[in-house]
Amino acid sequence: MNIIFLYRAYPNYGGVEVVTTVLANKFVSDGHGVTIVSFEQPHMELAGQLYAGIDIERLNYPIVSRANVKKLHGIIVRKRVDIVVNQWGLPFHTTMLCNKAMRGTACRLISVLHGSPNTSKVIIKAQDAVKCAANPVSRVVCGALLRAKESVVKASIRYACKHSERYVLLSEGFIRPLADYARLKSTVNVVAIGNPVTIPVDLDGFDFAKKKRQLLYVGRMDYENKRVNRIVEAWQELYGQYPDWELVLVGDGPHKSKLMDYVHDNDIARVRFEGFQVDPPIKYYRDASIFMLTSDLEGFGLVIIESMSYGVVPVVYGSYEAVFDIIRDGFSGFITPYPYNKEYTVKKIKYLMDNPSHRIEMAKEAMIDAGKFTVDSIARQWYEMFEEVIG
Repeated sequence: MNIIFLYRAYPNYGGVEVVTTVLANKFVSDGHGVTIVSFEQPHMELAGQLYAGIDIERLNYPIVSRANVKKLHGIIVRKRVDIVVNQWGLPFHTTMLCNKAMRGTACRLISVLHGSPNTSKVIIKAQDAVKCAANPVSRVVCGALLRAKESVVKASIRYACKHSERYVLLSEGFIRPLADYARLKSTVNVVAIGNPVTIPVDLDGFDFAKKKRQLLYVGRMDYENKRVNRIVEAWQELYGQYPDWELVLVGDGPHKSKLMDYVHDNDIARVRFEGFQVDPPIKYYRDASIFMLTSDLEGFGLVIIESMSYGVVPVVYGSYEAVFDIIRDGFSGFITPYPYNKEYTVKKIKYLMDNPSHRIEMAKEAMIDAGKFTVDSIARQWYEMFEEVIG
């Protein structure tokens, strides 16, 4: 089988890009042919992570240009491509491009939504603009823009579902919210496949006694969807009561300096900002005992599974359905209820801090649950879908 992955920016740092690399390498190791097509290639040094034989091709903006259709069609014909996996499955432009390029071939299209089914970063920013509007006139204008953007997003989802053989979500729990949000008439071709663990997991000789008293966050430092400020604010309630614990924040982003200023100005002790890591943050997972995620917007939360693979107990805000596929609340971690409540979050963290024996038992359960998302397990689901689509 020959497969194309299409995405906006590749090679690049980011969750979708890493998942694409892992799946591409797995497919090639299983004897399939893979080509990756992108519109931006900001970090070509990462191409070295791909197995030999995986080509990267570049298209240009605008997305649905005659030149792009011609070039993508040529790749499909030349490489006898059976499946195009559109990893940029929300904007309708990419679906339209793929369908135009596949004309006259037996190639089939699978589109993937790597995010929440009923919101996006664009929508959240528009909602924040409404909340922060300074006067009634600007509030009306911002509200109109919000409604217009939501209309475009919903129409894009309907178009992609209609013009793809399969529309892939990251969780079974996303299917009904997607149908309700976009007003889909049918979800017969909407399926769910989770993301695979993208880091090497080798727990031979793993010793829970070597775990440190650390709370950990790994990800982008922003307020818009990750809401990392909530983690710092929760720690602000805890650090005075637990002098032998610390908070470790791994990552970079537009609001990192603001977070650092907040920690400094409020004299919050034992907070480590570790910055962006080129290598997978395995050493942080090995050390930490509790993982925190308080995002308003997540697609899948791969860092949750990664941390669980190394026996870190997650405390995650239940703002999105996929988290319930990952964590068994009260057994392999805690899912805090919607809407976000700082006091409830602090309560669950304190429980884990105060009960080390139960924390270790939950860590063991977390490792078991993370095993459902191995590359082999996820790849089998992709192959089954490929066979259904090709016939």
